[in-house]
Parts: sequence; structure tokens; C-alpha cells
Amino acid sequence: MAKQKKKKPFRIKAGRGVVAKLWKNSNKNGEWYNITITRVYTDDEGEFHDSDSFSRDDLLQVAYAAQKAFDHIINQTDEDADEEE
Repeated sequence: MAKQKKKKPFRIKAGRGVVAKLWKNSNKNGEWYNITITRVYTDDEGEFHDSDSFSRDDLLQVAYAAQKAFDHIINQTDEDADEEE
């Protein structure tokens, strides 16, 4: 079986290192999105890492990323429906 090419996720940057990543998936039952929200940071050696832990000051950026992810999914779903008509 041929290897499937990995698709890169759609990224939403929300500030303070908060990033939402959206993956579109499909199977015989239909299509859906999976979303992760992480905070990107660098360690003392300058290496980048993702964390799923947020401080109080990150929460508005997390909410913004979630809202933008929702908006993107709704817009994509609407576009897909328009293409089918």
C-alpha cells in the first residue's frame, strides 16, 4: 500500500505563543476536524516546545484561538456545501 502524504494542519496564531492547529479528516462516514490548542515556548537552550498548559494570562488567547478555529470550520463547511450544489 502506498504511503499517504501527511497533510499540514491549518494554523491559527493567537498571541503569547498560543496556536490552534486544525486537521481535516475523512472516512466513509464523512468529514470532520480535529483541533489542538498549544502554547509554543523556547527552553533555556533555545529549543522550541509545545505545551498544553496555560496560565491565567493565556486564557483570552486560548478563547480567541478556539473562536477562530470554529469560524474556520464553519466557513469551510459552508464552502464545501456550496461546491456540492
